[in-house]
Amino acid sequence: MASDPRLRQLSRIYNRILETPEDARAAIAAEPGVLALALFHEAAASDDVTSIETGLAYLEGRLEELSAFASESAPEIRRQFAAKVAPWEAPP
Repeated sequence: MASDPRLRQLSRIYNRILETPEDARAAIAAEPGVLALALFHEAAASDDVTSIETGLAYLEGRLEELSAFASESAPEIRRQFAAKVAPWEAPP
């Protein structure tokens, strides 16, 4: 198993072993929605995320942490994440 904790986390998210940065980049490029959904669930579970704005800030922080693997797919991840948090603006 990879020693980089980011690769271990991405392996869990993608439900397969990602041993190298190249493996991770390929998985994210092939299915950016998997990562967008996982990060959305993380944000939704966080006590610090209380609005669309804080959700988007959370996403940016996580994308920065994962930039070695996700930078090329970041625009699509942002788009899909934004679509997931958009309903948060609707009144209850």
